[in-house]
Amino acid sequence: MDLDLAQVRAFVVTAEQRHFGRAAQALFLTQQALSKRIKKLEDALATPLFLRTNRSVELTADGERFLPHARELVRVADAAVAVMGADDRPLRLDVVDYRLSPIFLLRRLAERDPGLRIDRVAGGGFANAVEPLLSGELDVAIGRVSGIGRPLPDGLEHRVVRLEPLVALLAPEHPLAQQDVLRLEDLRADGIWLPGLRGPAEWLSYLEELCGRFGVPIDDAGVSFDLRHTLEQTRYGKRRVTLAGADMELAPDLNLKVLPFEPSPLFPWSLVWRGGKASPALRRLLALAGRTSREEDWCAYDPGHAWLPEDDLKLAAAARTTR
Repeated sequence: MDLDLAQVRAFVVTAEQRHFGRAAQALFLTQQALSKRIKKLEDALATPLFLRTNRSVELTADGERFLPHARELVRVADAAVAVMGADDRPLRLDVVDYRLSPIFLLRRLAERDPGLRIDRVAGGGFANAVEPLLSGELDVAIGRVSGIGRPLPDGLEHRVVRLEPLVALLAPEHPLAQQDVLRLEDLRADGIWLPGLRGPAEWLSYLEELCGRFGVPIDDAGVSFDLRHTLEQTRYGKRRVTLAGADMELAPDLNLKVLPFEPSPLFPWSLVWRGGKASPALRRLLALAGRTSREEDWCAYDPGHAWLPEDDLKLAAAARTTR
């Protein structure tokens, strides 16, 4: 019988933590993914390894017998990877676009761990990163996993690390600029201005759901050659309101008014990586991202004052169960 090392590792960590939530957090998995791995291992071994109750997780007699051998399997595998120098090269990471939140997230992680080594790739959309992740061309990606037009392959793991608020940008002279908060309903007359309406499929599907939910039209009239051009036209245009992520660096010289929305649309950013044995460098990144996300409250969500698409609500809830 060939054992799956990722399943064995999931068993060892859960046995040591005696808690599925803490084990899932340590492995940077959802509890559902962790339970699935352990169930597959139990099926392969034809025996239950844990006794599960509402209050505790205990090893069965077979689990106790298997644990020292499982630990040895994990130790030998980690030693073999270390000998081959798997941590010598930087991680290859797709950030979608160099102007967006993933760059902000990487900067914050680098501040906390200056030794972090990452080669960045901007593939123009998370959908473009799926095949490179599966083939090993990429080690990890940051993107929105829903809205790409197809289910995420079973070979990929993911975890939401940031719910980025979207904000409104408008000229100081705009009639709505004197408000402290902009209600989405306030834009039903003039709409949200997004010239040309281009972008990754996962962004366009998000906009479609957001604007459909609140009855806000999209004004895609006009031409924009880059972000600066869009911001300039917003600043000097008439009654234009456009969108940006709260993490984005905007041109301060344009003196645009930046207003939060009520409710606040949140754009979900997930780390995505290939399932199975992770390299030491990847485990280091995942642990650092999870810890930073929790400590800096990157996934703050108040259902009374925020909005997420239905599919993303489930992902965000799964991320919070392991906090």
